[in-house]
Amino acid sequence: MYSLRFALNVRSKRTMGKLSDTKIKALKPKAKQFKASDTGAVKGLFLLVHPNGSKYWRMSYTLNKKRNTYAIGAYPDISLTDARKLARSAREVIAQGKDPISERNKQESKGNQNTFIHVASEWHRTNQIKWKPNHSHDVWRTLDANIFRYLGDMPINTITTSKLLAVLRRIESRGSLTILKKVRQWTNQIFIYAKVTGLIESNPAEGLETVVQTPKGGSHNSINLKELPELIKTIQARQMEPTTKAGLMLALYTFLRTSELRNARWPEIDFDKAQWTVPAERMKMNRDHVVPLSKQAMDVLRHLKPLTGHYPFVFASFHKPDKQPMSNNAMLRSLYRMGYGGRMTVHGFRHLASTSLNELGFDGRHIEKQLSHEDKNTIRGTYNKAEYLPERAKMMQFWANFVDNLDAEKVVPINRKINKSSK
Repeated sequence: MYSLRFALNVRSKRTMGKLSDTKIKALKPKAKQFKASDTGAVKGLFLLVHPNGSKYWRMSYTLNKKRNTYAIGAYPDISLTDARKLARSAREVIAQGKDPISERNKQESKGNQNTFIHVASEWHRTNQIKWKPNHSHDVWRTLDANIFRYLGDMPINTITTSKLLAVLRRIESRGSLTILKKVRQWTNQIFIYAKVTGLIESNPAEGLETVVQTPKGGSHNSINLKELPELIKTIQARQMEPTTKAGLMLALYTFLRTSELRNARWPEIDFDKAQWTVPAERMKMNRDHVVPLSKQAMDVLRHLKPLTGHYPFVFASFHKPDKQPMSNNAMLRSLYRMGYGGRMTVHGFRHLASTSLNELGFDGRHIEKQLSHEDKNTIRGTYNKAEYLPERAKMMQFWANFVDNLDAEKVVPINRKINKSSK
């Protein structure tokens, strides 16, 4: 009997020592909850094992002659190593004569006022002064669709690099690399804002560009001219929203940027003159821009008018057609769904047209004017929004005819000038 009792006492002392993951996993639930102390590690730290098998980290402490229990979290969500770190931090607070429970409640209350979406809103409001309204709207909508649903309600000082990376991986897995780049850059700016204003000590977005994919050639991905006939054929055959299909074709025929195109309103289109005047507030160069429309571009608009002509926007949203245009990423997502992810963007149509027309021998001044690439600091005379309009009209009609009749097997060689007369 003595030897048996001695053996039990030895076993009891061993289980009262420091915990390990092996010991924790071996703890079996009992009819009543019980404690497994981490003796010798951090004073008062123990694991509370419930009858249902769940395990919770707790720490007993005494402050001002009153005993209390500090809740740390559940195992294995909080590992043994992390539980010890958190317990030591709580002990440091107690050593200062403060209650760790009260201090944590203060921090959580402060954190609720500094959620990621709240800080992002402040950053967004600060930058609105220098942004165009359409860009400002697009930034917020993109963040809302890709980031806020996952991290928006989290206190910004609790967002780690791994948490942010997990959200960015979601975008990456869709193949939306251009959106990924924008979201990564904007979130980085938000965290820089939070750091400068003292809300966080380190930026969890720093260095993420080294571990996520980036669009080849930046955000101006473009197929080559030989691949264009297949893309046009795919766009025309693919089932998609009429506004999205029309937008893609007009991006090809007009060289307009996404924001300039998708926010178009019907009064901007002059069907008699076959011209589209994009107002200054929607142009990157902050100047009105007249776009001569080819016969093909006019046909696209005429087919779209019965569908959206009674709404303010040419490319009216499917969900709120009377209030907003189609999504900023509608055309880009369609390109991805058609298999052009990482290969072609809406901006790529501009790049393709510019490269091709230069190679075909067109006057560079006419091309740059059509792309609205004028230098704001030009010393020439008064700006003329219709400059080179007759020449550009011929060039745009030639381009529309050219791409419509392009044969992948008979692409014009680079730098070969051809007859540019419009037919």
